[in-house]
Amino acid sequence: MSHDNPEIGEFLDLLGNNTRRRILESLTNEPKYFIQLSKEIGVSQQAVLKHLFLLENFGLIESFKAKSNLAAPDRKYFQLNRSVYLSIGITGNSMEIKMENIKGPNKIRSKNNMAIESKEVSIKKDKEITDILKNTKHKLELLAKRMQELEDEKIHLLKEKQQILEITHQVIRESLEEDLARRILYSNLISREIIDIEELSEILNTREKEIKIVVKSLEDRFSVDLI
Repeated sequence: MSHDNPEIGEFLDLLGNNTRRRILESLTNEPKYFIQLSKEIGVSQQAVLKHLFLLENFGLIESFKAKSNLAAPDRKYFQLNRSVYLSIGITGNSMEIKMENIKGPNKIRSKNNMAIESKEVSIKKDKEITDILKNTKHKLELLAKRMQELEDEKIHLLKEKQQILEITHQVIRESLEEDLARRILYSNLISREIIDIEELSEILNTREKEIKIVVKSLEDRFSVDLI
C-alpha cells in the first residue's frame, strides 16, 4: 500500500510533468545551470526556474555556485541530491507503490570543488579513455542484464500473487455480505505488518468505533488476529 509514505503522492506529482522529468534526466549526466537546461530542453528560462524550485524544494536536486572561466559572476549550478527507486504494481486484486531511497554518492562534483568549466583538469590519454569507456560499457551491459532478470522474476511473482489473491478475494466475497468486513480483510491480506485501529480507520475512511466492532466479529468467527 502507498499509505506508509506520505512523500509518494508529491513525488508522483513531480514526475507527472514531462519538463521536470527531462530536467532530471539531463542532470543525471552532470550538473548544469538553468540557461543550459533551458536551451537543452527547449523551455523558457522562467519555466525552468519554476520547475527547478519545485524539485529542489522536494529534495531531489540541490544548487551550488561555481566560478566560471569567463569574466563573469559565479554561476549557480543544479545537481541531483537524492537517489530514489520507485516501483508501482497494480494487479486485479492489489496495488502497491513503494519509494525507497538509495544510499550512496550522487554528486558528480562537490560544492567545494573547482569550477566545472575550469581548464585546470588532468586530461587522460586517448587509450586510457578508450579502455574506461569499453570497461564501463561492458559492466553496464552485465548489470542491465541482471536487473532485467530480476524484473522478470518480480513480474512472475506479481502474477503468482494475483492468482492467490483472486482465489482468496472470491472466498471473502462469497462468505461476507458486509462491505466493511470485506474491506478490513482485504487490507489485512496485503499489509506486511499488523495495522492498528487508528491506521485502519484512516485507510478505510471509517470511524474507529465501527471498525472495532467488525474486527472483533471477524476475529471471533475465523479465529484470526487482525489487529
